[in-house]
Amino acid sequence: MYFELFYGNHYSITETLFLESLKSNAISSESMAQRSYQSSLLVLLMLMACCLPGNLTSTDAQIEEPPAWPEGSTAYDNMVSMTQFGYRQIDTSANENARNWIASELESMGYEVERQSFTTEVCSNCQNIVVTINGTLEDDWRVIGAHHDAICYSPPPLIGVTYPTCTSSGAYDDGTGSGALLELARTFSQWNGTPLHTWKLAWWDYEEWQGSGSPEGGGKGSLHFVEQQIPDDVNVTYVNLDMFALNWPVPTPFASQAAGCDEDFWTLYMFTSPVDDWSYYEDRGLEVTDEMQANAEWFQSHLKEINSNLSHPEEWVRVIDDNKGNSDHFNFIMNNHTATWLRGQHQYILEEGDACEQTPKHAQTDSVATINTMAGGRANVEAGLQTGLDVVATMVWWDWQTPEMLENQEQDANAQTGDATSMSTLLIPLFLLILLPAIFLLAKNAKNSKQSKEK
Repeated sequence: MYFELFYGNHYSITETLFLESLKSNAISSESMAQRSYQSSLLVLLMLMACCLPGNLTSTDAQIEEPPAWPEGSTAYDNMVSMTQFGYRQIDTSANENARNWIASELESMGYEVERQSFTTEVCSNCQNIVVTINGTLEDDWRVIGAHHDAICYSPPPLIGVTYPTCTSSGAYDDGTGSGALLELARTFSQWNGTPLHTWKLAWWDYEEWQGSGSPEGGGKGSLHFVEQQIPDDVNVTYVNLDMFALNWPVPTPFASQAAGCDEDFWTLYMFTSPVDDWSYYEDRGLEVTDEMQANAEWFQSHLKEINSNLSHPEEWVRVIDDNKGNSDHFNFIMNNHTATWLRGQHQYILEEGDACEQTPKHAQTDSVATINTMAGGRANVEAGLQTGLDVVATMVWWDWQTPEMLENQEQDANAQTGDATSMSTLLIPLFLLILLPAIFLLAKNAKNSKQSKEK
């Protein structure tokens, strides 16, 4: 089979010569000499084909299993720990204690922690926590981020009004994202080798808008990173983890269904750099280039491929154009980078007017107990977290080059070279032993043919 696969051209030539030699039954002395010559050539060509070097074995790519994988249960525990620091509003001791805990956990995993401090008009002590996993490509970054701050507003219709007794433990927004990112960091710390791209894990401060009385908007932590920490020649692809866990395979609660929600599960959305509709960003001054469009198309396709690999149902785990901003990925897209936002529950409840969302974000009810109740128990929250963890971990693992992978590739290459060398060493002497008589036979046939013509 392999001989036929790699040396099929030789078969077609020799078979043609052989068939042509059988055409005539009335064979003159000249044609007999010619047929003898062609038969000798057939033997010689087949011997030469046998001795040609080639890869006679299948070398499928080695697929290594990762030595560790993120666990939804550990991400859940991290979320609980985040809530125990209290109300993590900017410029508070609770906020500072939470980010110090994150930094301490990262250092215990072996990371070198970078504290990126910044100030704004209303924040005098804001700080991002960032770690770096150096890759082969130093000018092409993959950044995964979540925000560690929290906020509490008055309930609708007085959206954005803050008051002294309004506090929130920020379990869903964004203890889920921060806790999940910390679990991803633990996982990556146990992977050997070097990724292709340089990866950065970031916990942003001051994502939350400080309310209707604030002179500035939110998203300041990620904006500081985008504007101050990314060199001009570096391309970034960003993954935003903000409010997920209440998503597939978590079913929508009976209360939601009774109120008009017609969906069986909450959805995990990946609001991604647009492919079809950039109007939201263009209206805010973004000039979309061909490169940005191409990057967006690639990234959406890449995310869909990951979900397909994980057998996620497309109806409930969806990659769609982002046309609302509303989280840290906005700053990346507005600065010409590619981004996606993993976000659970339901898409744009205010426009659709259904009962599928019921998000506890920005409310005093944003607690672990509320999330457990909405999901139908801790096990379901862990399962929802696992869906997002699997997506991000798969993305990173596909980018990773472990020593085992590199060693296997090198061993395969050496084995192929060794096999070819060994075969050549064995066949060359045999080839020479057969070649010399074949040349003599060809010469003799040629002489006989010449003598026949002269007669």
